Amino acid sequence: MNDFPALITFYEGWANTGAISEDGFPVYVDTTMINIERPPLLKLQRVATREDMATYHDEYNSFLDIKKAKRNTGDEGYPLVYWPAATAAEVQTLAARQIGTVEKLAELANARDLPPQLLELARRAERMLDMQKNFGKYEAILSEREAEIGVLKEQVKDVSHSLAAANAIIETLKLKVA
Repeated sequence: MNDFPALITFYEGWANTGAISEDGFPVYVDTTMINIERPPLLKLQRVATREDMATYHDEYNSFLDIKKAKRNTGDEGYPLVYWPAATAAEVQTLAARQIGTVEKLAELANARDLPPQLLELARRAERMLDMQKNFGKYEAILSEREAEIGVLKEQVKDVSHSLAAANAIIETLKLKVA
């Protein structure tokens, strides 16, 4: 009997369907793969079954959290996968903790239970959000100024038309007087 526990991880993979698309290329589908390791010699990689997902539900749920973080569309905030300050390993670590956005990470800037490298990353996220608040203020000022410029351009156009009409009247009056 082996005293080493098995390390189970799920990951995204792909499989060839055996079909050919209309343009002549093979068709592939996304699959969930499982990696089973028991050191020193056993390492098995295969397509995960429903039984695997049920048996190793904690590992599978962690995989789903990571997958969700990778596919984050930004509806809940700025996705960590797009934030250049976070490495791929940090994104994976945070996704396993159900942290997928910079905003959610920034909320943990004062947490005591985070590892030091994640705590530093949380503080960087908090500083970035603080800087963005100021940026939003200036963006609002610029939008307001652009709207004022648009109104002023319309007023200048109206005054130009009025001036042209007044000049035409003056020219006709000059001709009548002369």
